[in-house]
Amino acid sequence: MIGGGLEYPIACGSHGPIIFESDGKYFIWGESGIWRLEGDVLTVTMTGFDPLHVDFSPEDIGKTYESTIRWVDQDTFLKRTTDGSTWAFRRCPERK
Repeated sequence: MIGGGLEYPIACGSHGPIIFESDGKYFIWGESGIWRLEGDVLTVTMTGFDPLHVDFSPEDIGKTYESTIRWVDQDTFLKRTTDGSTWAFRRCPERK
């Protein structure tokens, strides 16, 4: 997703903007859910989606996905999914 359409600080040099809130909720384009981090295991569960923006079905709600997190520095982490894909993310500055 990083390219001409997404620039810093919105994308922050990551594969795509995702918001992990301190109350355990997450938001990504067309999808929302809950998350928890235990050690280096990130678990996310989708609780809702916008069918105009993502290709999910109602059966996808409630599915849980786990990935492993490895911090590169205090603002950058790598997320490795169960299929072996690795995605880089960077903590974005607060938006006002």
